[in-house]
Amino acid sequence: MNTQIKLISCLLQYPDESLLKLLPAFRQVLNGIEDISVCNKYDKILSYLERTPSIQLQERYTETFDLVPSNCMNLTYHLWGDTEKRGSALVHLEEIYLKSGFERISSELPDFLPLMLEFMSERPDAANSEIIPLYGAVVEMLAQRLRQAGSPYALLFEQLIALFGLSEAEAGSRREATINEKP
Repeated sequence: MNTQIKLISCLLQYPDESLLKLLPAFRQVLNGIEDISVCNKYDKILSYLERTPSIQLQERYTETFDLVPSNCMNLTYHLWGDTEKRGSALVHLEEIYLKSGFERISSELPDFLPLMLEFMSERPDAANSEIIPLYGAVVEMLAQRLRQAGSPYALLFEQLIALFGLSEAEAGSRREATINEKP
């Protein structure tokens, strides 16, 4: 599971040249995944990244995640917008990282999904107890939006739902409970 979370973390990064150079290594990771249906899902996104010109990948990524606020990968934004509660939630995430000995080297905010997935791949216990319960509903919501938009990235979000053991049927109640919680 941790290998898949790390893989998804990488594949959700901006598709610059450094990421695209790693595609053969990502293909090697698939050799360690026994479930053929899971491998097929990753194969689809890897094939998309391999066959699409880099400028088109970058444009689509930006259009999907940066220009559409409802798809942004800063998860606290979806729960609290730009409010004081969001600030508290960001501080709380940073405290979780520090308490677990995870040093953030990225300039991204602590709620940026690929960064959170990196943490989850290295510290699954903390992720399962503190992050997934708070932000799982947001991942489900993003999966639904990306699926409806026909985004190839929807596959990665759907895989996260499966890895986290989330059920889309419970998403609404979990989302409501999370919004009402204090960060």
